[in-house]
Amino acid sequence: MTTTLSQLQAHDASNGLANIMFSIFVAIADSENDIQPQEVRRFQALLKDPSWTDNEDALDALHIMRADYASIWAAYEAGSLKVDFDTLSASLADLDAGLGETRAASFKRSLNRFLQQLELGGSYPALKFNMGEQKGRAKARAQVESLLSDETADEAASVPTSEPRERPAHPPAQALARTGNRALSSTRCIWPATRLAPQGDHLWQGVRTRVRCVGVRQETHDCKTYTFLAEPLVLFDFKPGQFVTLELPIDGRLLRRSYTISSSPSRPYSLSITVKCVEKGWVSNWLFSNMQVGTELDILGPSGGFTCVDHPADRLLFLSGGSGITPMMSMLRWLNDTSTDADVVFMNSVRTPQDVIFHQELLHLSAEMGERLQLAIVPSIVPNGLAWNGLHGRIDEAQLRSFAPDFLEREVFVCGPNGYMDAVRQMLDGLGFPMERYHDESFGGSVSKIPPQALAPQQRPNSLPADPKESQPIRLPVATVETTKEKPRAGAAEVTLDDTDDVFLVQPGQTILEAAEQNGITLDSACRSGACGTCKMRVLSGQVDMEDTGALSVEEVSEGYVLTCLGTAEGKVTLTT
Repeated sequence: MTTTLSQLQAHDASNGLANIMFSIFVAIADSENDIQPQEVRRFQALLKDPSWTDNEDALDALHIMRADYASIWAAYEAGSLKVDFDTLSASLADLDAGLGETRAASFKRSLNRFLQQLELGGSYPALKFNMGEQKGRAKARAQVESLLSDETADEAASVPTSEPRERPAHPPAQALARTGNRALSSTRCIWPATRLAPQGDHLWQGVRTRVRCVGVRQETHDCKTYTFLAEPLVLFDFKPGQFVTLELPIDGRLLRRSYTISSSPSRPYSLSITVKCVEKGWVSNWLFSNMQVGTELDILGPSGGFTCVDHPADRLLFLSGGSGITPMMSMLRWLNDTSTDADVVFMNSVRTPQDVIFHQELLHLSAEMGERLQLAIVPSIVPNGLAWNGLHGRIDEAQLRSFAPDFLEREVFVCGPNGYMDAVRQMLDGLGFPMERYHDESFGGSVSKIPPQALAPQQRPNSLPADPKESQPIRLPVATVETTKEKPRAGAAEVTLDDTDDVFLVQPGQTILEAAEQNGITLDSACRSGACGTCKMRVLSGQVDMEDTGALSVEEVSEGYVLTCLGTAEGKVTLTT
């Protein structure tokens, strides 16, 4: 038990040091709320190449920032990671108590070296940190230099440049958590599984992957779970709650549809999706009628940022409606498999008691997790003659307060149909819930509409095989699409794909994705609304405009990535994957 406590405290200490280093960077680069892409790239270069320091605490902090880069930026943008000079000064002053004088002095010298590397430009020596710098940046840099100078001036003469790397058994972590990032400080230590990154040559690389269906399980009368193995075999590495995009070449058309992964990354040998028949859900209904053991197809992913892994907390609240249970199930399975110490309240809203997806497994998980899981299955309708003793009706304030009276103190994850999502969001907002701790994933809003003509007659939604057991497994071919190139109009842009040397015109008002498809060029895509990130490409030259960055992270935007489903081109543009 002593070893575990020491490890948890060490994780918390490293998070505090990572926050200090990150705060130094943004305190200068974003001092006037106009951080520049080249500054972010220099910062990233120092994270990727830590050869500028041999200090163990600094190396641990850099590792934390690399592993949690997107989460740290998200916390900063949401305001939960507080960055100001008073907080930074207090954190630096607490280092002696947290690390001991010797380790603290060595780490502070590494912070000075970090600041110098930022000024020199790291891997970009031609771009000086103060080139074109405004007065606000210069003032902020001077303040940081003053803080570091005050902390290290008296110590530099007496402390050797190379410090021993022994650590105290129990470094006081509380002194290092002042940066205010709730998701990256004290709560992080209770989720040690987030620190375990799978490694090896057989990991899923997140590219187009051929998979084979090895299992089909009926969940309800209109919902099935499909389980896949990769061909060749890989270990599926993803975050619970993420989704994949299926490619289905049907009747000469390449149809793509995104589905949440319902299995857990803690069981990496196979990957499962759970699909429900829906009105006008042409691809979902085709899968329900035709997908069987032996079917082969390609998948893209994983994608998506709806995951509890990026927002660890002591207490979680899961709210799902209908098939919105699928990401919750992935997260719940992961939390259970990893013995993660989180208190979970899960309210699963369904139409009737017969529509509960994963019903038996939910009951099993409730028994296995014990006090760590409070489960409520809430049908909106209970048919006459059917016994039901639990909550029922549509989710409202009374239900929420009765089952999760401490909901204001929980990290909330919500998923379901658009109407359900809107009702829950409005209810929580009206009750004063801190919306920076609200995370959602909508089902049914951002999906390409596939006309029924896109499916062959024998594959349309209402044509189930007479006897699926006698049907032969399907090996889906590569689709070919016949198109005609449009003549250029005034103001048309020219896009070149660096990977294939394809060149096509983008007419005014067209997105790059629309123009590519019109010219017979297939680009990766799925949701077509910017929500999934499948269509991202990097701009090598030229200008691409987007009204919204969609699923792109701050890091991806700074590296020049755009979404072709949202982006419009101007002049001559060169893109690469």
